[in-house]
Amino acid sequence: MKNKKGFTLVELMIVIAILAILAAVVIFALNPAELFRRARDSQRMSDLRVLSSALSYYLADVTTPVLDGSGNTLCSNGSGTSTIFATSANTTLPTGWGAWVASTNRTVAGAGWLKVNFTTGGAGTSPIGQLPIDPSNSGITATPSTMYTFGCHTSLAFELDANMESTNYKSLESADGGDLAEVYEMGTQIIGLLPATTTNFYTNH
Repeated sequence: MKNKKGFTLVELMIVIAILAILAAVVIFALNPAELFRRARDSQRMSDLRVLSSALSYYLADVTTPVLDGSGNTLCSNGSGTSTIFATSANTTLPTGWGAWVASTNRTVAGAGWLKVNFTTGGAGTSPIGQLPIDPSNSGITATPSTMYTFGCHTSLAFELDANMESTNYKSLESADGGDLAEVYEMGTQIIGLLPATTTNFYTNH
């Protein structure tokens, strides 16, 4: 009867080394950090779509829509101070804008970071449960700068912006049809509304 041999120590070390190499290759190929960035970008795209749809519904449903919480006077071309509304602060304003109002309030009744009272529609209910916030919302000084921004025009046009992080989604920023090549734009007017340069806007990409 033959004796059954087990693995020698050298053989076990070789197997462990091979497994370690394979694990390193898999981790390198998957790039967990990039996967997390992609997941956040996917959330940003979804949030902008939801907001854009809610705003379009609001504009169609409300007799006298107000996009800035102040009779549209704070929208571009209004009689007041042209204001950018955002989920994170910025102390340096883009050219042509007089105020930057930041908040993380998510209420849909007009006191949130987006100053639209979505509850004033004909049905008395909001098309959106709460306002979304950027998944990182790191602000203007971070790299990359991440936040949601909103601007409106007295013609009731609007633009929503977000800064993408991942390689896959960054390529969409220059192909969205807007005038900011390094920021993803969505809305009814994505050319000529918010600044056409990222200087003092989304500083880091």
